[in-house]
Amino acid sequence: GKRAYDLARRDEDVVLKPRPILIKDLRLVDMPDRDHAVLEVVSGKGAYMRSLARDIALRLGSVGHISALRRTSAGPFPETSSIPLAELLEMDPDAVLEKLLPVETALDDIPALALTEVEAQRLSSGQPVGLLPVAKRSALETPVVQDDIVCAMLHDRAVALAEISGGEIRPVRVFNL
Repeated sequence: GKRAYDLARRDEDVVLKPRPILIKDLRLVDMPDRDHAVLEVVSGKGAYMRSLARDIALRLGSVGHISALRRTSAGPFPETSSIPLAELLEMDPDAVLEKLLPVETALDDIPALALTEVEAQRLSSGQPVGLLPVAKRSALETPVVQDDIVCAMLHDRAVALAEISGGEIRPVRVFNL
């Protein structure tokens, strides 16, 4: 249940079980010499690039590793929209606040459930809410199931990250924004 990179940082051996990952795009960008390749990958969540490089090398009957790795986007956030730390530190506090995006932006890829005022108050107080009425009024592309994590919303405001458990929506992280 621990993240692989946390274990690796503590110098513990990490053995990851093979599992399917989504590779949306894989392009050879450059090949400076016969022993080096520059690849650009667009992947789904949970794809380990070092494992991907190893697997590609093994399929080619060779060995390989990554000598440089750069994340150019994370979720809906492209690198081009980031602000360098040095620039951020020089900004006026009001200017910094103007640059901040609402928390809902980061939660956009999590299924959202529409709450009533009463349900939002219950979740905000740490109490569960029945799933069925909420799921019926929420426009979900796919139904939520046991152990799914959802974003409980009141209008356009995130109230909580919650888990589906036993026919209920149980708050995991409540937002006091």
